[in-house]
Formats: sequence, structure tokens, C-alpha cells
Amino acid sequence: MSKKNNVQNENIENKVHNGLRNILNNNRIVLLLSVILAFGIWIWVSIEKSPQVDVTISSVPVKIDMQNSLPSQLNLQIFGEDEYTVDIIVRGKKFVVSSLTADDFTVIAQTNYVNSSGNKSLQLKAVANNSNDFEITGLSKNYIDVYFDTLKETEMALQPSVLAPNDKTVIDGCILGNVVFSKNTVIVKGPSSEINKITSVVAETTVSEPLAATTTVTPEIKLVGASTEQLSNITVDSGDTAITMTLPVLKQVELPTTVTLRNTPAGYLNGNISMTVSPSKITAAVPVEKVDEITSLSIGSMDFSELAAGTNVYNFKAAEITDFVILNSSIKNFRATINMPSVTSTVLSVPSENILIGAQKQGFTSTITSVGISDVKILGPADALAKINSGMLSVKLDLSSYELKEGTQNIPVHITINGDTLCWASGTYYVTVDTVKS
Repeated sequence: MSKKNNVQNENIENKVHNGLRNILNNNRIVLLLSVILAFGIWIWVSIEKSPQVDVTISSVPVKIDMQNSLPSQLNLQIFGEDEYTVDIIVRGKKFVVSSLTADDFTVIAQTNYVNSSGNKSLQLKAVANNSNDFEITGLSKNYIDVYFDTLKETEMALQPSVLAPNDKTVIDGCILGNVVFSKNTVIVKGPSSEINKITSVVAETTVSEPLAATTTVTPEIKLVGASTEQLSNITVDSGDTAITMTLPVLKQVELPTTVTLRNTPAGYLNGNISMTVSPSKITAAVPVEKVDEITSLSIGSMDFSELAAGTNVYNFKAAEITDFVILNSSIKNFRATINMPSVTSTVLSVPSENILIGAQKQGFTSTITSVGISDVKILGPADALAKINSGMLSVKLDLSSYELKEGTQNIPVHITINGDTLCWASGTYYVTVDTVKS
């Protein structure tokens, strides 16, 4: 049994020996084994014997975390540039650092010491996200400058500025009237320190040649007093539409003065009223487009119900006139005298059935609760006045543009005298309405 086992072992050894001999005698197998061995040695050398190199990782974003930071607790925020990048220099084995990208790092700007507004230098700190197989040896810059301030919003009035060659804005014989804006104010918003420096907001436009007619333009909005380098941090909000400015061109005229009367009885519309105004004639500038239409200059208006029997005297301030420009600066006031001779009076009432609502205001429903209007003073010539009775008096309310509110409200009314052209109701009268939203 032992002799048999020895023979079997000898046969196995011979087979192994012959197999190895065959492998070593096969050039292809030897070549393959050599390549595998060489690759393994190369991997070992690359890992264990790789040289230390310095690599620069470009454009790594800088994170400025304002959440729960000291600046945010002081209501400070960043203005101007808020996106920064930095290059990171790392040292490590070549096979490790050669594959690094910006995503492998986090750079944080320290805000611990930002306790007031202004330009602040924030120190940068870089860390690797997932590996310690290399060393961060430096940054392309160790600080970034960031502007901090509190936010301020304020409303400011627009100031017009019209520029022209040789300062000639309008043609000869005309003057430039008061500029009219589509919106007179703007909202200015930005860093408080800069908003506080702004002294005015100017709407500026330049005309290439003298204007011959009223013109509307879109001006350039300029902030006076703000630092030039901070203008990009300031916004000017004019609402939903762009601001326009209208440049009125006015022409000089000399015309008589008058007073405009409202709700005039038909019998007085032909000018059979004794009215004098002092000064009776003035030199003024009116819109050039209306020169051929204007025959007199109205220094104010009044309702016919304000007139009483006899002599009525009213004063008007020149500074309150907006329809034209008075060229004589010494004129400060106007005096109007209206004589209503041969006028007497009577007292009547307006029946409740003659008081109607002609037009409701949209979104509201109003109901008249007054029981007529009593003690209405009617003025007019005696013969015309004798023919007037209460049934001829009426009121028709137009509430479509009136400033209504829910509940009970007293509303001034105009009393009409039907079938007469020479009499009028003198004084102010009201009716009571009850209003609900519909």
C-alpha cells in the first residue's frame, strides 16, 4: 500500500513539473504574466512612492452664510457683489490631488466681527469636504471686501431739470411753463448710509432744439448726493409705469380777467351780469396750443349759489392760479365784484318726491332718507320770483364719482328750478343718504 502511494505522488509531481515547464515555454503566457506583474508593481509604486506635488484648484465659490449670523441679528445685509470665488493651493500625492475639483472644497467667509455698516474685510477659511489625504497650503486671497448696511426705503419728490443748447428750451416769444410729471414722487430704496446722503431726485431731459409746442418725454432719473460707486445698490421705484414729464410751451398774451360761474341760470348766460375784476387786464403766458381759443383769463371760479342780492365781493390769490402764468410778479391778489341789482328773495321747500338719485356709485346702493329740504332761499327778479312754487324745485343726485362710505352720510346738492331761467337757490343744502355695499 505504501509503495502504491509513492508511485501516485511521483506521478503528480511529474505532471506539475511538466505543466510548469509547458507554461514557461509558452511565450504568450509568460508575456501576460509579465504584464500583470509590471502593472501591479506600477500600482504599488504610484500609491506608495508617488511624488508630492502642488496643485491649484480654481474658482472655488465663497460661502457667506448670513443665517443666524451677527450681521443678520443687527439687521445688516449685503449690498453690491455677493458672489465671490477663490483659488485653493493643495499639496499631496499626485494621484490624489490631480483629480480634485472645486466641489471637493468649502470656503467660508467669517462674519463674526461684522457689527456695523460699511466695507468689511472678511477672512476666508477653506476646508476639504471628504478627504484628508492632502494638505491645503494656501489661498489666492485670504480676505474679501463686502459692503454691509441696513436697508432703508423713503419717498422723495421729483425735481425737474431741462437742458438745452445755449439754455434755449423754447422758441422766441414763448416761455417754458411748470413741468408736469405723470407721478410726482418715487420710492428710493437701498443701503441706509447712502440713502441718507441723497439730497434730491432729479428727472433730467435734454432738448436738441427749442420747443415750439408742449412736449412729453421720458426723463432720466438721477440721484443727487449719493456716492457714484454705490449707485448700483440703490433702486428707484416709480410704480407700474415709467415716469413721463410734460414740458408746457407758453406764449405771452394780454387779455381781460374774469371769474367763471358754475350752475348759472340760463337767463344769465349771455353775460347780463354786472361783474368787474381788478386788475381788469393782465399779461400772462398761456399754452401755445390754446392762444387762438382764449378771449379772457379766469382768475377763479364760484358757484352761482354763492351770490346774494346786491353787491358781492370776492378775493382770489394769484398764487393759486394754475391755468396760466402771470408775468407781472407784483400782482398777488385779484378782487372780483358782482352786482345783482333788482333781486329779491323768498323761502320755499323741496318736496321729498322731487329728490332723486340719478346715478349710483359702482359697488354701492344708496337710499335717500331726507324728508325734503326746507327753508330754501330762492333769489331772482320779483316778477320771475312770483311765479316760482315748491313743485318747481328738484334735486337729482349723481353719486357715481362721489366719495361714498357705508352708513348715513350728508351730501351737498344743487337745487334746480324747473321752468325758470332767472332765479336760483342761494346757499348750501344737503340731503341725507343711507349707503350699503352691493
